[in-house]
Amino acid sequence: MKSTKWSMIAMIVTLIAACGTSKIENSSVDVKTFANKMVNTKYTLVDVRSPEEFAMNHLENASNIDVNSSDFAQKAALLDKSKDVLVYCKSGGRSTMAAAQIKAMGYNVYELGGGILRWKAEGYKIIVGAKKSNSSGYSLARYNEAVSSGKVVLVDFYATWCGPCKAMAPHVETMKKKYGDELVVLKVDTDKSLEVSEHFKINAIPLIKIYKNGKEVYDKTGYHSEEELASLLGKYI
Repeated sequence: MKSTKWSMIAMIVTLIAACGTSKIENSSVDVKTFANKMVNTKYTLVDVRSPEEFAMNHLENASNIDVNSSDFAQKAALLDKSKDVLVYCKSGGRSTMAAAQIKAMGYNVYELGGGILRWKAEGYKIIVGAKKSNSSGYSLARYNEAVSSGKVVLVDFYATWCGPCKAMAPHVETMKKKYGDELVVLKVDTDKSLEVSEHFKINAIPLIKIYKNGKEVYDKTGYHSEEELASLLGKYI
């Protein structure tokens, strides 16, 4: 019984380490395979991001069912079971969750590994909507200006839907309070700071970058504990 309990805990920790890196068995496929299925099979294409993200860009012929909405299961249950269900999100985290739920309903499901970021990076077409990210995001020029501070700069790349990002947020705030004026903290929402996200080819979050005297000295994806952040910053402050 104990070994089963610890096996489950280990599995959960692995899944939440970073949004966009987990997969479910036999459902996650690469971009080329996903694109081929859109040509050679009868399918329903589902974008499981938020309506706001969908309005900014999406794959052609996709419908939008937000996996974080309260009626996701109800809407997913109405999909045509005679067709493959192809699902994607921004980087793969939410589509993994959606694929598991849809697959449990008896559908044949394939998710796009790496999400729309990977799709775009490999040169495939996306539909760009009229809606743009709002002004609360960072442009690349504003980002570069911010990290060029003479102080140590901690950049936390996150998204509002990302569980590990939410879990790590209090640790980042603790570092901000601990180091005060010695540390600059940038919170970069990857869904609003599209120019920055595309520049760094971000396909998984949370992502932590640290700059000192304008130069990047640290770059790692995944959840960081409070102790880990303190240890890292202690090297540069």
